[in-house]
Amino acid sequence: MAAEYGVDVKDLGYRHDRAFGIAHSLRLAHTVGVNEWFTALVDRARHDPQARLTAWWSEARCARHFGDLVKPDAYGRWSVEGRETEFFLEFDFGTEPLAKLAGKLAGYAALADATGITTPLLIWLPTTRREANARRLLHRVRLDLANPRTVPAATAATDPQAAHPSPADAVWLPWTPPATKQLDALAQAAPPPDPMPPRAVLPARGTATGR
Repeated sequence: MAAEYGVDVKDLGYRHDRAFGIAHSLRLAHTVGVNEWFTALVDRARHDPQARLTAWWSEARCARHFGDLVKPDAYGRWSVEGRETEFFLEFDFGTEPLAKLAGKLAGYAALADATGITTPLLIWLPTTRREANARRLLHRVRLDLANPRTVPAATAATDPQAAHPSPADAVWLPWTPPATKQLDALAQAAPPPDPMPPRAVLPARGTATGR
């Protein structure tokens, strides 16, 4: 590039150690993981004329809009046959303590209180074992919230047996009934009674006004 533009390499601001660090950083791997998660939805929509990914906000865009309270890895809206499900995504890469992940519920509760909008939180984990441990912690933290119903959430884990794992599949575990649901079905789930049983979370979709 320097030769093509007739400048010195140093004028491009290139540093091998910095480029190498970015290429092998966990942050990059996490970003790629989130992008693959959403592109799986895009791929599903290409093969299903009734499905559409109507919104996909990056972590940076979410930080600009919600950063004072929460910093989700992404925000999205998924539509199937006109039924739209909006959600925040926490993409767990297995590198942070689960207590930190569970502690984020307080921020989502504060956002719901500030906006009056209840938005489902989807938590994608790398293994079913980590998912089970996360659910126990999430359950404890949720019960300490002033209004637990303002933070509906559902969990899912990567399926190593699936040839083309997709978050659109029936992989999401709501609290009741104890069966997996597809992403679009989560919008139809009714709010569970309190206190919640120690499985997953998810009531009806809130509006996206103001987003």
